[in-house]
Amino acid sequence: MEHPVVDSGNIRFIAIEGIVRRSNSQLARSLAKLTDARTILDEDSVEPMIDVQAAEPRDFLLKKHLLRLVDRYKAQKQLWQTEMFYEYILSDYLFYADRIYANLQLDPSDLGIYETLMDSMEKDVVVPDLIVYLQNNPETIIEKVRGSFASRKSRSRDLIDETYLQTLNDEFNQFFMHFRWCPVLIVNANQLDPENPRHTQDLLQKIQRHDAGIGYYNPPVAS
Repeated sequence: MEHPVVDSGNIRFIAIEGIVRRSNSQLARSLAKLTDARTILDEDSVEPMIDVQAAEPRDFLLKKHLLRLVDRYKAQKQLWQTEMFYEYILSDYLFYADRIYANLQLDPSDLGIYETLMDSMEKDVVVPDLIVYLQNNPETIIEKVRGSFASRKSRSRDLIDETYLQTLNDEFNQFFMHFRWCPVLIVNANQLDPENPRHTQDLLQKIQRHDAGIGYYNPPVAS
């Protein structure tokens, strides 16, 4: 579906995306403290679409995708009702990026059901003014995902498919390198600490200056 090009001279709605969902949420909360922004967060799922490779039944996997899509759609639709009251709105996910997981995980017949639902929803979802993509190398992703699962005492940490994570990372990189609906700021998340004030304040300044195309940001190295 074609979306209008956003006037990026007035950045208000920022979507943070990356494979490690915990980092996305941490950064959204940290930036919200600096900007008094409204946040739209995936509160109930830290790694919702990474720990599904453990031989889950096919119908359950489709249901998991569809339920998450509907929940996110409802949250995004509320933007129309509240956006006028906030200078910034921060989401810890990009609605359209959900397709990456679906394309990798669903059978062709189930993917058709998913695409029908997605096509009916995406025309009503607000395109962000800017995407902040947290880019990690595969080794860092595996380390962070295992750490997230360990903090939740989840058995999924022992079932992580490293080959799948590599493929997922490649797909994410391709997706955001060719995303043209709004500006994208690609952040070197290997050295980003989302809870470090020096990093978040410096990143916020970069966000406010980035107004077109693909940009890159490296967090300051500790002295």
